[in-house]
Amino acid sequence: MIDKIKKELISNQDLKYAHFSSKLLPGINNILGVRLPILRKLAKNILKNDWQEFLKFNDNNFFELIMLEGMVVSGLKIEFQEHIKYIEEFIPKINSWSVCDSFCSGLKIINFHKKEFKKFIEPYFSSDMEYFLRFPYVILLNYYMDDIDYVLEKIKIFDNDKYYAKMAVAWCLSYCFIADYSKTKKFILKNKIHSWVLNKGITKAIESLKISKFQKEELKKLRNITRNL
Repeated sequence: MIDKIKKELISNQDLKYAHFSSKLLPGINNILGVRLPILRKLAKNILKNDWQEFLKFNDNNFFELIMLEGMVVSGLKIEFQEHIKYIEEFIPKINSWSVCDSFCSGLKIINFHKKEFKKFIEPYFSSDMEYFLRFPYVILLNYYMDDIDYVLEKIKIFDNDKYYAKMAVAWCLSYCFIADYSKTKKFILKNKIHSWVLNKGITKAIESLKISKFQKEELKKLRNITRNL
């Protein structure tokens, strides 16, 4: 099965897209350049057939195989506790923001088990590994923005300078401004936030079309203040 999937990936190789993707994914060298719609179609076919065999024998020789495994794991239709085991096994394989974000966005099962999954992601907030740490914050972006107090508290505890981890936290902060501008503004004024995250999060909020002109002007002033702290 895995050989057949590899042949299909290679047959859909796009060298120009691979070159483009490699610029966005520093340090990832095994990119074929297979586009996401093709990977999603492959993942659906695997899920309909012997997904256990794929997960058992996948060697992740290509970037796309890691991406494909994430799509398969996130899309499993199995009991929650069993699903958690596969999720936990996949997380150490995350090696880029692209794999992380694709994987997280596909975990729709969280919508039905938000309380339990909150407990599951808790240890990852304490990690010092870049993608272990990015993972829970991307989960927050996708599934917990209706619990803004929880998200803000997790932003508050963040203290790491790995780029792709702190970028996810900055996105979280910008989403908080969109979800509840007043509460988020009060929170950042009362609490010490990672300075890079604070300024980048404010910048992302200013760039958002969901923030009013008045709020953007306020945020620009806030950003100037925080830059000088």
